[in-house]
Amino acid sequence: MTSFRKYWAFVRVGAVEAANARGELCGRAVFFAMLLSIFSSLWRAVAQAGMPLRAQPEQMVWYLAATEWILLSAPTRHLEIQEEVRRGDVVYQLTRPFVYPRAVLAQCVGALLVRAPLLALVALACGFAFTGQLPPWRALVGLLPMGLFASAVLAQLYIALGLASFWLTDATPLHWVTSKLAFIFGGLMLPLELYPRWLSVIAHLTPFPSLFAGPASLVVAGPELVGPLLARLLGWALASFGLVELLFRRATRSLEVSGG
Repeated sequence: MTSFRKYWAFVRVGAVEAANARGELCGRAVFFAMLLSIFSSLWRAVAQAGMPLRAQPEQMVWYLAATEWILLSAPTRHLEIQEEVRRGDVVYQLTRPFVYPRAVLAQCVGALLVRAPLLALVALACGFAFTGQLPPWRALVGLLPMGLFASAVLAQLYIALGLASFWLTDATPLHWVTSKLAFIFGGLMLPLELYPRWLSVIAHLTPFPSLFAGPASLVVAGPELVGPLLARLLGWALASFGLVELLFRRATRSLEVSGG
């Protein structure tokens, strides 16, 4: 119980920080709306031109709304971790009565609980404005918890990138590569069903389809996919948690060896 209260305090800190960052919240919301507007017009034009599209333009808009909601809701803490490592501030965290990466994850969850509802409202408003329809309510009920879970796992992956700065000093190139892999393998813009089969098979060997395409498919294919998706997300959540714990232990061990 004491441990729960300890990390719950970090959740509240993260929520307060996110709520106070009104400029960032508004910027994400405006960018989200502009993105949906641009691509909804693009897909309507593609459909009107008679080009083969195996999904309706309205479905594509809602698919993109779901994937971008997950992506934009997830806190990107890797840069802050990188700066703390550079300045040596992370060393002072090691003597405190909590595990540093778990505290960071708790703060990310707090920020997520503030960002996700606002961006969900933006997605619903813009999606309805651009398509004139809403997905089935059962699909939305399945998407909300799965999307939040996926954003939390994505935040954990960002924490792993930040911890990599113990060895790389600058983890920005690694984040750039990861973001491009997420764009391709996660199906951020297009469902993986539209990919060539060989590329789809490769994509499913990574966590990105479970983080983006999987939850977004609920608004297209229906809530029947919730069970298998939840199992995959749980697996990747455990894998990402283990990766972060491993990186942090190796990092602290190297600090102790070097006398840091």
